[in-house]
Amino acid sequence: MNGARPTHRPTQWPVVIAAFGAGIIGAAHIGKVPAALPALRAEFAMDLVTAGWVVSLFSLIGILIGMAAGLASDRLGHRRLSVCGMVLLAAGSAAGAGAESASAILATRLVEGFGYITAIVSAPSIIAQAAAPADRRICVGMWGAFMPTGMGAMLAVSPYLQEWAGWRGSWLVLAALTVIWAAVMALVFRGGPGLGAPGGRPEHPWRNLAITLAARGPWLLALCFGFYTLAWIALMAWLPTFMVEERGLPVRTAALVTVIAVLINLPGNLIGGWLVHRQVPRGPVIAMAGAVIALSGPLIFLDLLPDGARLAACLVYSLAVGVVPATILGAAPYFAPGPGQIGATNGLIIQGSHLGQFAGPPLVAAAVALTGGWQAGALVFAGAGAGVVLFAGLIAREERRLDAAQGSSESNTP
Repeated sequence: MNGARPTHRPTQWPVVIAAFGAGIIGAAHIGKVPAALPALRAEFAMDLVTAGWVVSLFSLIGILIGMAAGLASDRLGHRRLSVCGMVLLAAGSAAGAGAESASAILATRLVEGFGYITAIVSAPSIIAQAAAPADRRICVGMWGAFMPTGMGAMLAVSPYLQEWAGWRGSWLVLAALTVIWAAVMALVFRGGPGLGAPGGRPEHPWRNLAITLAARGPWLLALCFGFYTLAWIALMAWLPTFMVEERGLPVRTAALVTVIAVLINLPGNLIGGWLVHRQVPRGPVIAMAGAVIALSGPLIFLDLLPDGARLAACLVYSLAVGVVPATILGAAPYFAPGPGQIGATNGLIIQGSHLGQFAGPPLVAAAVALTGGWQAGALVFAGAGAGVVLFAGLIAREERRLDAAQGSSESNTP
């Protein structure tokens, strides 16, 4: 009598690529704004506060609905919701291209923000479901690279695209690309969970919410990610201004350095994905990144180094901290209380991330305004780095607890 051999489903690479592409395109909708702000301010007579809201609305929406979007994803199907999010993102961008006032731009960015959060909160679960066990760690870990890839590429392309077609043209080009990719996703996802009939009866969202909020792991990931994004977004937001106003560099040079700093975060993401794949414990990896934030961040702003050394510190900072997104986002399926709470866990992480993005630039601005000098910004980075290190230690302890519980469960299985 022949024993049945276990079959291992291969990784569905088209599904993984489709979900990763959705994240990249979503991040491009963030990257399209900085180069457009001067034109938007001139055309609509925007003050700095209104222009800031054009940038920050995505973060505010992430804070408000991140977990709700995750619960909806668990309930309605990750693939279905991701496609719907991309369609909403495209619709908001297309409508924004026809805006005739600052309030209209803000309204369309609100629509884009809802679409963006809905799409990206679903993607890690899609990738985790599509990956074979042997590939799951690296696939989910690589997801963290979507932000620097999409944002960095759009930051690099935007000036040329807007020179050719204006800011409205860049909005339309991204809207077209987004709707095309949504169609690709619908085609690739067809027949999978979340676009066909739901497989099994999903748990009630309020139960998923209660289970997720009662678990330690999701909170630790969300708070740690919040400190990371606070520091990284604050640096990317203020680096051009600091280099122009404080160091006297040309605007083009400051813009180029910022693009390089964003793009060099990508190899860090890939290294983080590789470390996750090699099953390196997450805590020490995140703690290393936190130490770099606490040390390199202040060196950029303190008047201790020549400009060349400051630039080196900036690049080391962006490269080293790039391991954090892959490490934390890749941990969501593992730290979630159960398979039914992966979307809710991703949503809580998204909320923590956007809370950091929302708070970081104003904190640096407030520190500089209160003291009258950019050196005060060093305090924000030192504090954020300390926060990352603290939560890295707590994540390491939680990971050991989960490993022990999993080992105990396997040893008790007959």
